[in-house]
Amino acid sequence: MKAYFKFELSQFIKSKKNIAIYVLLLFLACFYALNIAPSYKPIEKVDAKEIEARYLSREAFLSNFTNENRFTGMAGYGLAIYPKWNWLDKSRLDALNDNKLKQYSKFTSEWYIYSNNITYGSEHFFYSPGYYTHGNLYASEDGYYGYLYSASRYQGYAEGKSKLSINVFEERTALQTLQRLLHSYLPMILMICCVFLTVDVVLKDRLNPSLLKGFPISDWKKLIIKGAVSLIGSIGVIVPLSVGLLLIGIRYGFGDFQLPVPIYSYSGEPSYFNKGEFINITMGSYLLENFILLIFCFMFLISLVLLVSMIIKNEFANLLVAAIFIFNEIFYFKRGIGFFYEVENYPTNYVQVGQILSGYRNYIYNSSALNLGNGLTALGMGTGVLLLLIFLISKYKRYKLV
Repeated sequence: MKAYFKFELSQFIKSKKNIAIYVLLLFLACFYALNIAPSYKPIEKVDAKEIEARYLSREAFLSNFTNENRFTGMAGYGLAIYPKWNWLDKSRLDALNDNKLKQYSKFTSEWYIYSNNITYGSEHFFYSPGYYTHGNLYASEDGYYGYLYSASRYQGYAEGKSKLSINVFEERTALQTLQRLLHSYLPMILMICCVFLTVDVVLKDRLNPSLLKGFPISDWKKLIIKGAVSLIGSIGVIVPLSVGLLLIGIRYGFGDFQLPVPIYSYSGEPSYFNKGEFINITMGSYLLENFILLIFCFMFLISLVLLVSMIIKNEFANLLVAAIFIFNEIFYFKRGIGFFYEVENYPTNYVQVGQILSGYRNYIYNSSALNLGNGLTALGMGTGVLLLLIFLISKYKRYKLV
């Protein structure tokens, strides 16, 4: 088996297709670091001028009224809520101007909580404009999530020991960029790479049948080794991606593994009226959980491709079946369906690993069950079933590798 493993690994490394995939990833990582990352504009940015303008507008309103008991309606409401709002903004502005970033974090966390309590469900106050772009029908819900996410994050900065900066506040550092990408399309990109690295791992044997017959091991063991080599190669995509993170770190800082990452969870039984809460975990824990869940996704995908390769023996079929797993969620996705269906039982719901582990998928699905434990269970059991089918099918001469 050791000799066959070396043979498969050597073929994998020398494959022009695989080399092209790594080179393409390296190019994309560098392009992102040098062109896309610098243009990133966070919805919740640090802007002293914006804070000051908001403060002065409210202060001008308050200065025109001296006795709030004389006024009713929106004027009275404004007189009731603006003093604390302005005090928080003034405290943030002073802390920012004095470069007291711990204090800024503390007051900013309180500001987001207070602002959210006033804004959510209001017809007169709105969240940051970025939530309302592209005709977003769920701007209020996204704003609610974004404000409480920011409140939890800034609370973590105030209580933690990480070195703070504007780049940290705006999540521009290398580790925070990786966190944002894991919450976006990076998991899908990694899984697509896994599929392309695995798609011909069985079918290429047809090119050298006589050579492969010289290895005195069963097809089942050969398939396990092929799967292991594909898994190693899929994990190896971290190498070209890390070059891009290195470039981002040089420009914006690397961050540290103690930075807080807000995780959303329900505070009780899920319902339309229970909006849940956030807790913070460390960046190190969050990235480790993402890596573990990605590994399980890779194993499921590799097992699926191996099975299809044995039965259909066509690379296009491999790509098609793998694409169904990666993109299948878009055919039934609908916000809130987790309240009615047990979405945690579908392996296809765990493709967006960053959104699963941050709790964002629980929020939009209105579920409390999309988590690391259930993800490992669903993907692990799915992989086990696929491996069992591979083992059984490998015993039939009709499905011999060569």
